[in-house]
Amino acid sequence: MAKSKKQVREFQAAKEAAEATVARLVTCNDAYTSGAFKYLRFLLHLLAAAQFSYGIYYHYFRVHWPKDLVEEDEVAELKARWGGKFKYLTFLDVILQAIYHTLALLNDLFGDNTVTAEPKSKLRSLRDYIFAAFAFPVAHNVCLSFWVVYMWDRELIFPSALDAIFPSWLNHVVHTNVALMAIMDLFTCFRRYPSRLAGLAGNFSFILLYIIWLHIVRYFSGEWVYPILEVLPLPLRYLFLALLVGFNLACYLLGEYANTVIWGPEFKLLKQQKSKQG
Repeated sequence: MAKSKKQVREFQAAKEAAEATVARLVTCNDAYTSGAFKYLRFLLHLLAAAQFSYGIYYHYFRVHWPKDLVEEDEVAELKARWGGKFKYLTFLDVILQAIYHTLALLNDLFGDNTVTAEPKSKLRSLRDYIFAAFAFPVAHNVCLSFWVVYMWDRELIFPSALDAIFPSWLNHVVHTNVALMAIMDLFTCFRRYPSRLAGLAGNFSFILLYIIWLHIVRYFSGEWVYPILEVLPLPLRYLFLALLVGFNLACYLLGEYANTVIWGPEFKLLKQQKSKQG
């Protein structure tokens, strides 16, 4: 049966709309994967990976507590007790950021950054999951919780005795730049977040394991890693830890929402392409 003129017009209109969507995606990817945007993304990951790697080196090998300090209230945060520097979420986070940005840099060199419905490489899939479940939420948890407690009473989280041995630039690398770099990465890397269940499961597992680690350190060293846990009564201590978990999950949802808003036009194009192909 021959098609009516109306059906022909509808078919032609649908075909032209599909071609227009593909053309917009091609234009989008040309801008995103080449030229200034490509080099900006590469430079961001290169500088971040170098900065956090050097921060780890300096923190671990160059920052040492003065042996002549004898006052227990000043020394408590300075002593290299059981667990070493790996007991601090800040130190673990800067390692996490160095791993993420190195992985992102490798993806820039050998992987794929196109705006597409599904990642074309396992490297990119791994990059996206680590960012979503760990790098973005933990960076913001560390940054915001540190500076809030610092402004309330810095002795509870970063005693003034540390100023003599912990340089200001390193303080900002591990407590400020981790979040700033994650935000910049959010604007320069197109990504699809994992399913909410998979993302939150990874996020929750990370922070829960860290809280278990805090208790292990407390058991063997006799002291809590953070002075604030020493001064809080038992109910408030575990309320504080529960809030830490909840805040980390909230940071995950914040990253997911921000990613959806920032890359909304691209997601819309991909949705249109999928509907027209279907």
